[in-house]
Amino acid sequence: MPNYRQWSAAFASYFTIMGLWTAFGPGALMASNPKAAPLALAAITLAYFVATPFIRQLWTRFGFPRTILFMGGGVCASLCLAAFEPRWLAWCMPMAFFFGSGSYTLCETKMLEDLAHAGQGHAFGRARKWGSFGFLAAASLGGAVFSLGSVGRGFTWSLALCGLAYFACCIALARANRQPGSAEQSKAADPVAAGVHQSNPALAENAPAAQSSLRRKFMGSGAVTGLRIAEAISTTWFGAYWLHTGHSPLETGLLCALPVAAEFWAMWKGGHFLARYSPAAVMLICSAASAVRWISTPFCSQLWCAVPLQSVHAFTFGFFYPASLLWLKHEFADDFFQARYATESTARGLTAAVTYLAAGWVIASYGYGAVYAVSFALAVLCSLWWLRVLRS
Repeated sequence: MPNYRQWSAAFASYFTIMGLWTAFGPGALMASNPKAAPLALAAITLAYFVATPFIRQLWTRFGFPRTILFMGGGVCASLCLAAFEPRWLAWCMPMAFFFGSGSYTLCETKMLEDLAHAGQGHAFGRARKWGSFGFLAAASLGGAVFSLGSVGRGFTWSLALCGLAYFACCIALARANRQPGSAEQSKAADPVAAGVHQSNPALAENAPAAQSSLRRKFMGSGAVTGLRIAEAISTTWFGAYWLHTGHSPLETGLLCALPVAAEFWAMWKGGHFLARYSPAAVMLICSAASAVRWISTPFCSQLWCAVPLQSVHAFTFGFFYPASLLWLKHEFADDFFQARYATESTARGLTAAVTYLAAGWVIASYGYGAVYAVSFALAVLCSLWWLRVLRS
């Protein structure tokens, strides 16, 4: 994989920020500026929708190296400003997420396109797995460090240090992509730039990308979105569900950390499966595993059963996510960026809507089982679609 170390470092450093924020951010935000916190959290949710089309324009006009430097610098500046003035955290974090979500999408898309051009798309998870490791390490170490004192200033300074590290990784990544022989410097050898579309043998399905029907693309994108929603709405309620079923905070934390550990393993080993099997076959397996997981969770909350169910996250996201990106790249070719944005934004928007309903009368009236029932139904529908794709 070209520039493997630079890609790995960029993902690891970015997700340390995400791990710290997910574990401690909302609480710190409420403590520093309770009046502005709701608006800030809503703005953070919307950052992806605004940033992704914006960075697409920057990328097209200025190229990858300059764009990643600009976005990485924005993340660093926002987090450093919040470290010096914690009261501004509510205004700095939406800006940090704007630059961060944009740069993260840019990095994933650029790396996957480079690998697809080289016929190595299955190796995507090899570098991406370090993002999962960074998230897990930040949440775990952050919890240990902050337990010695209050979250407060320690949290904002930790974010600033992670922001500086991420910016340094962006500089290294930009320099690597400016070197002679990089993907952007060798357009003459680029099959896409030359107008010739090539695909990884592992992606060879019955319908080539150029001849894929509009209905197949639409239905496949819907299946990708459906399983993303199934995973996201269940993940949102992991902590609350395990606490509700009587697990201690320590057990709950471990149960919530297990999926990230399983995801790291799946990203690490997933290339072997994706090199051998088509993305549709991998997604069929993942959809079936998701259906088993979501139907079983409400009926088996004891540790002996919860631990293996949480570890199934290796399939419900770890293997599924790279396979879904490869499928989108294969089917949509040069329109991959737009296709990914459409599926991702739809999944996030519908997840927000389901989460809002679940936080109100759904859980109060029907319990957490209703949330998992929705995820189960979506997983079954996705399984049926990928089975049909493989049999066609």
